[in-house]
Amino acid sequence: MQPVYLTGHSRPVNQVKHNYDGDLLFTCSDDGTVCMYETLQLVRTGVFKINEACRSIDLTKDSKYMIAAATTVGVQIYDIKTGERKVSVQVPGVNAKMVSLSFGDKMVMCLYEFEKRSYIRIFDMQECFAGNTPKVEYEIQAGQDIVFTKAVWGPKNETIIISTTNGKLF
Repeated sequence: MQPVYLTGHSRPVNQVKHNYDGDLLFTCSDDGTVCMYETLQLVRTGVFKINEACRSIDLTKDSKYMIAAATTVGVQIYDIKTGERKVSVQVPGVNAKMVSLSFGDKMVMCLYEFEKRSYIRIFDMQECFAGNTPKVEYEIQAGQDIVFTKAVWGPKNETIIISTTNGKLF
């Protein structure tokens, strides 16, 4: 194992993620970009302009789409091959913190804050591509004294495990 030094961002990097095959590496940053690197040569092969601080990214298993949590916009979905933004899904508030695709890439979860409360919204991926504003399949609201920090899909996409600032899991 050896350390790797990559350049590409001008502000703090928030997440580093490999695609399922391991041949691509993605980084997202507060500078409003997502950089894509070829893993073997460690060469930057693409830059996605999010135009907002990007806190979190996820990738479809077939490496066709990249999903980004743009701070004040919400969820943005990009075609990895062309770099084109395909879909933008608005969420209330100004602090989208995290996105995560379900197992099988059928649903996308967005964790965000609005009026000093944490929320998680779940959208159907197929509806995102239909061109309409996707309806919210599920919404989870945190209690008044609880702030959601991260969330992961549980087994068979039947549950969501949520971490909080006060040390509790839901």
